[in-house]
Amino acid sequence: MKFSEPSYNLERPIFFYCCEKEFGHLKICIAEGLKELGIPFYSNINYWRISDQSEETLFCHNHEINPDDCSIVVMDKEWIILHPSHRIPEPFLNPQRQFISIYLDDSDGRGLYHNPGYPYFDLVLGTHGTNYNSQLTNNLIPWCFGISNRILEVTNQNQSFIERSKKTIVNFRVNPNQVVISNGSFKSDVGLFTIEKGVLTFDYPLRQIAIDQFLPLLQTVLPIDISIDDFDEPPQDSYDYLHWLQTDKRHYPSYYQRLTSTIACACFGGCIAINSYTNEPRVEWWDSWRFWESLAAGCVTFHVDFDKYGVNLPVKPENWRHYIGIDLDNLQATVDRIINEPQILEKISTEGRQWAIEHYSPVPTALRFLETVIAYQQNHNDRLEICNLSITEPQINLPLRDRNLVIFPDWSQSEISLITELKQIIKSLTTHPYKEDITLLIDNSNTSDETANLILSSIVINLLMEEELEIDEGPEISLIGQLSPIQWQALVSHLTGRIKLEHENQEAIAFVGAEIIPIYDL
Repeated sequence: MKFSEPSYNLERPIFFYCCEKEFGHLKICIAEGLKELGIPFYSNINYWRISDQSEETLFCHNHEINPDDCSIVVMDKEWIILHPSHRIPEPFLNPQRQFISIYLDDSDGRGLYHNPGYPYFDLVLGTHGTNYNSQLTNNLIPWCFGISNRILEVTNQNQSFIERSKKTIVNFRVNPNQVVISNGSFKSDVGLFTIEKGVLTFDYPLRQIAIDQFLPLLQTVLPIDISIDDFDEPPQDSYDYLHWLQTDKRHYPSYYQRLTSTIACACFGGCIAINSYTNEPRVEWWDSWRFWESLAAGCVTFHVDFDKYGVNLPVKPENWRHYIGIDLDNLQATVDRIINEPQILEKISTEGRQWAIEHYSPVPTALRFLETVIAYQQNHNDRLEICNLSITEPQINLPLRDRNLVIFPDWSQSEISLITELKQIIKSLTTHPYKEDITLLIDNSNTSDETANLILSSIVINLLMEEELEIDEGPEISLIGQLSPIQWQALVSHLTGRIKLEHENQEAIAFVGAEIIPIYDL
């Protein structure tokens, strides 16, 4: 078994502009990944408390570090909306600046890539990507809301599929027919409209179409749960209350509990726009926290067919494998397939969660962020000296299968107790109906490979001789050994679940952040 170490090189740190009362989800996801990767970054203020037990923040201010000392400087739309000046900071306006400037745009409505302020930024990472708006400028990079550590933590304790309530969550909290636009701009044939604040009413609001036409059909196979949380009711738990405040009241413990215990979630958003030249439909403003929360919780996630409706994102999910994308011209076909292939829902639940964490949790998001900068450098040779950034991702070389389970035994416990517990797990897996699809990964970070192999060999021989069990066909069993947190992050996205033991290596679980891995019941 081999596991390559990643390598990173960044001559100068990264700088983020933050506002005190904002919820900067995009930069939080990037920064959490950068922290895992060991890439230094700073901010103009201390922002985003990590825990309710301390004042430690994710973004830290250092009075000796300013934007001009950094290789990459990042700003988002919240600065324009919330900062008292409502102006682009001076360092971005300096034509002699020696950093790469990046704007994070998760605007509803047309974002900064339609705005005269855009030329101040080398790159704009914009959510709600479509094949249409990706053609507007070379510097607009499709981005996504993605999954933060907070979302991973609150969706970790999800129930097994068979225990979930056979329902579909529908809890749209805002008017589905319009969006409020702040500091927005729209191009026309004669010029540019700039709107300080206004309301855009959709001709074809996607949520309303789903409510009126699709959900009544889906109701026949997956009844609708329309429970909605009270925005203004603060959670009692101190951790939840902290994040309720920090997310501008978007953190609801009861909502996450429903997500982790329900089969499906409707995640429609935005509107359908019709191309005036080709008459082809596309979806605008489709991205949302709900979409990623649903995937992270292991819900079967409903949206439109991304391929048909022109959705563009860095790594696209596969319809009927990672999510269910409906065809608005044939809604009944989706319901019919669920009726004819009921087993497909569990597969989508599992593979959708794995796909989302593999590609859109903090570390892969930060890697994509850095790779985007590298691509920009390669296309702008005059600025190569600014960052001199190089990066190599860790590569996994383990016998992974469709169902990858992990255990963290405490190898310091008595040998009799250890063997008894491991034997029971291996025995259960050798009689599992899907044993050929299972790999059991065993953490042995607090013992040697030699010791662990001796114990496992004795268990296998015992099962062969005394229990007369056949183990040639599965499961695959592999020791993990000593992995770094970054290597673990790469592995976690491939894991189906963690089998909880009576005696576990709690230090190893905490070190690699294995609390986010869902518990798998045998």
